[in-house]
Amino acid sequence: MTRNTGMDATPVQVCIVDDDDGVRLSLAALLLAGGHDARLFASGAEFLANADLQRPGCVLLDLRMDGLSGLQVFEEMRQRGSALKVVFLSAHGELSSAVAAVKQGAVDWLEKPCDEHTLLAAVVRATELSQAEATRARRHHMLRERWNALSPRQQEVARLLATGQSSKEVARTLGLRDPGRPIDPRTVDTHRSAIFLKLDIRSSHELGMLVEDLGASAQITR
Repeated sequence: MTRNTGMDATPVQVCIVDDDDGVRLSLAALLLAGGHDARLFASGAEFLANADLQRPGCVLLDLRMDGLSGLQVFEEMRQRGSALKVVFLSAHGELSSAVAAVKQGAVDWLEKPCDEHTLLAAVVRATELSQAEATRARRHHMLRERWNALSPRQQEVARLLATGQSSKEVARTLGLRDPGRPIDPRTVDTHRSAIFLKLDIRSSHELGMLVEDLGASAQITR
């Protein structure tokens, strides 16, 4: 059974991408003993064609393979916005390439032959990071959907309330911005109640954090 940290109900996957049959089988046995399931791929092309790149998990990716190199596979994963986190496996003499990959977003690199405890720790770290990022992405998507459910006027009011303005101040600001559409504080209060209900929040402080998280504060409606 694949380990799950409890942060996310989505099953994680651990992929092994290496063109050496012996390495793949040995790593699979180690992962199984460590409580992980593993999917095995004999080439980068096979991995890219068959793995679910949008599911959280970890990839143990060999740097040097026939066909697509590990770095080429990694770049293609980045281009596709993969949710998988990469731990590179490198042979002696590939240190500079491995370090460059980590700087580009890989979680870690390990030199073959890998120490068992170090490898399992790297897999756990990568899967936990992948799950956490997937959870944040789903939360952001949910908040964006709730924000989009607000009317344009409610979004305008929400942005101002998020700055800490009172209902009177919001009404005054909107009146100055668009004299042809005056609004009184009681109407702002009505909008506030609807905004809090639709966004499932309970305070202006929560609203401020939500607007900041979505980057909505810069989207001023005129």
